[in-house]
Amino acid sequence: MRKIFFVFTVSLAFLFFSCSKPGDLTIQRAMKFYQAQDYEESLKLFNTALQEESNYSPELIYNFIANVYLQQEDLENAVIYQQKSCDLRPDYRNLVSLGMTYHLLKHDEESEAAYKKAIAMDTQKAEAYASLGALYLGQGKIKESIENLKTAAQNEPKIAVIHANLAVAYAANGNPEESEAEFKIAEELKCKNLEEFRDRAESMKKQ
Repeated sequence: MRKIFFVFTVSLAFLFFSCSKPGDLTIQRAMKFYQAQDYEESLKLFNTALQEESNYSPELIYNFIANVYLQQEDLENAVIYQQKSCDLRPDYRNLVSLGMTYHLLKHDEESEAAYKKAIAMDTQKAEAYASLGALYLGQGKIKESIENLKTAAQNEPKIAVIHANLAVAYAANGNPEESEAEFKIAEELKCKNLEEFRDRAESMKKQ
C-alpha cells in the first residue's frame, strides 16, 4: 500500500496555555515521540492523556491518535478514532479525511455519508464535493459525479485534479467536447499523471 501522509489539525509545535493542566505535558511528550516516528510510545501517551485533565479536547486527542495510526497505514484503527472525533465534534476537514479513509477501506456507504455531512457544514468548499464526485465516478454514477465535480470546480477552480476527474466523467457521459475542455484546464493547471486520466476516459468511453 502506498504510504499515506496526514497531518495533525493543529501545529505540532507546543501549545502554551495560561493555565497548564497535567494532561498537557503528556500530549506534548506524545507529539515529540510522533515527530521522532516512535509511534508506539506516542500512542501510549495520547491514550494516557485521555484519562487526564487537559486543555486538549477529547475529539482533538482522538484525531491525534487517528493520525498516528494513519502514519502506520493502520486504516482500520485510524477510522475508529476519526469517527470518534467526528462524533464528538463534527469538523469539515476531519469529515473529508474520514470519508477518504472509509473509501480506502472500501466502505463506500460510510464514505458517502461523511462527505455529505461535510458538504452540509460548508457548501462553499471544494474538497467534499470533489471527493464525493470521484467516489460516484468510481461507482459508475456518472450524472451524480458530474454534478458534484462541477460544484467543486466552481468553488475551487484552480485545483487541477477536479478538472481531470470532471473530464473523465464527461467522457463517460458521452460529452467529448466538455471532456476535452476540462482536460485542457487540467493541463494548464499542471495536473499530475494527466495521461492516466486520459487513459481512464478512453476506457470509460468504451463501456
